[in-house]
Amino acid sequence: MKCVLVVDDDPDVLEYLSMFLQDHGYEVRVAADAGAALETLKAFSPDVILVDVLLPGRSGLDLLVHLRRSADWGAVPLVVVTGHDQVLQDYCQSYLGGHRDVRGPDGVLGKPLDTRALLAVVGHLSEGSRGAAAPG
Repeated sequence: MKCVLVVDDDPDVLEYLSMFLQDHGYEVRVAADAGAALETLKAFSPDVILVDVLLPGRSGLDLLVHLRRSADWGAVPLVVVTGHDQVLQDYCQSYLGGHRDVRGPDGVLGKPLDTRALLAVVGHLSEGSRGAAAPG
């Protein structure tokens, strides 16, 4: 069974995505902030990570940078989920410009989520995640 970690501070989003993805055959864990996500990763190996941009404390983009630099999690596909127009328009590049050594997200999805697009992206990325090396 393919596994997904969903990181979002909105409990309704976490519940909805968890139920939706489980209904489509995924094992799902959720975290409400970056710290909880990092704790969850100590005992859970997701095939895909979905991260909201606006999180309390450390932002989702900060979490992306941290995970990309991690030997354990750098190759795991990560999708940014956001309602922030600038992030959607430039695919996180305005933020990541200061982190040239960091590979950007494997996908960016806007809120409200298009569930067909979500399933397509998660399905595609989860198929190639196990044993995949980080590009470039």
